[in-house]
Amino acid sequence: MKNIKILVSTTLVLTAIGCTKLDETLQGNLTPAQVATPGGGNNAALLRGIYNSMRASYQGQERVFALGELPGDAAIVPTRGGDWDDNGAWRVLHSHAWDAENQYIRNAYNDLSGTLFAATDFLQYSPTPQQAAEARFLRAFTMFDILDGWDQVAYREPGENTLQASKVRKGTEALDYIIAEINAILPQLPARGPIGANQDAAKVLLMKCYLNKGAIANRAAPTFAAADMAQVITLADQVIN
Repeated sequence: MKNIKILVSTTLVLTAIGCTKLDETLQGNLTPAQVATPGGGNNAALLRGIYNSMRASYQGQERVFALGELPGDAAIVPTRGGDWDDNGAWRVLHSHAWDAENQYIRNAYNDLSGTLFAATDFLQYSPTPQQAAEARFLRAFTMFDILDGWDQVAYREPGENTLQASKVRKGTEALDYIIAEINAILPQLPARGPIGANQDAAKVLLMKCYLNKGAIANRAAPTFAAADMAQVITLADQVIN
């Protein structure tokens, strides 16, 4: 009899808990205006998430570093055991024998594109001028590496319907956009700082743009204008001094 009472009591408790009414909205989401409100979200946290998303692309050796260095002679992956060579995966990059299914190329592209999208999407949530400038810098930063690796950059406008095909900028058009973006956001970035995007970082990215402008315009037979090289020197002097 005692066991029956315990069983009945337990059943009643579980039934009471299980009958809680949940008002859940299917596929509910926050509006851009709600994100900045106390209960809706936090732009500082969203911006930090964009920075954190760059770890996959830049902290390891399997993404941007591998694609930038291993196809040439700037770096090698030595073979010192049964697993260090990863079954020849790195030799594929060094010998330029990759195909469209190469996992390292695909993963690098996906991770860079993820940061690009996150930075663009952030701009619809009414960030402060500095927050917007930082997001646009991170977007330009990843755009440059995508352009460098694939000669084209898929992009969207903030808040654009993701069911629609993205637009694409190629070659010089994409580089000109990146340069214009950096110049536009420079005044809103902090001059210097131990972390985060700042004016020195933006100027270094501009230097890379001008250094590679000739190669982006003509990868088979690049030429480098004296005016572009002068820009590099001017920007470098500003960063150093």
